[in-house]
Amino acid sequence: MAEEFIDILTEEHRQLRDVLLELIDAFENGDSERASVAIEAMAALAAPHFHYEQEVLYPALAEVHGDEQVEQLVEQHGEAVAAAQQLAELAEQEEFDEQAAAYGAELARQLLPHVSNGDELMVMVGGLEPQTIKKIHKAQKQSKKSGATLAGLAKSAAKKGAKKKIERKAAHKRSAKPVRTSTRRPNVPKSAAGAKRRRK
Repeated sequence: MAEEFIDILTEEHRQLRDVLLELIDAFENGDSERASVAIEAMAALAAPHFHYEQEVLYPALAEVHGDEQVEQLVEQHGEAVAAAQQLAELAEQEEFDEQAAAYGAELARQLLPHVSNGDELMVMVGGLEPQTIKKIHKAQKQSKKSGATLAGLAKSAAKKGAKKKIERKAAHKRSAKPVRTSTRRPNVPKSAAGAKRRRK
């Protein structure tokens, strides 16, 4: 089950990588029509893929490997979703001038690491229980029918990212909270206090 799902995940990453490379080439050659087609293909692949990663895969990994271990992957995911959404918005233009093309190519390059450097992710997925992988695989199939959009995913990812930052700050404040020390004066026996007055 794990190997089957890893093969699916790897193939999805490969498809996205190839579309992004095509997109970069189209932008760099000033081919607006080809770039628009590639952006549409990217959005069609990325929206369902990012959806089940965000909603099912990463939470499942966090349960096994811990939030801190998965946090970097989640942050990279949020950045990838944001870049993909900005690319989708760029596709609304009929023609890309030199500045827009350079911006689009840079956004595509920002997405590449997410779909190219998957070794750590695959190793972590391989450590999940078969029942958990079955659940993720089911979510992967359903995501294609979910109607998820990059705009909705970008909003959700940003919201979750902000929540994580708040939680980290709160945890830091709790750990850094100073230990209260008593301001009460120590009890001095009356006999000792009297002896001090007599010596004065």
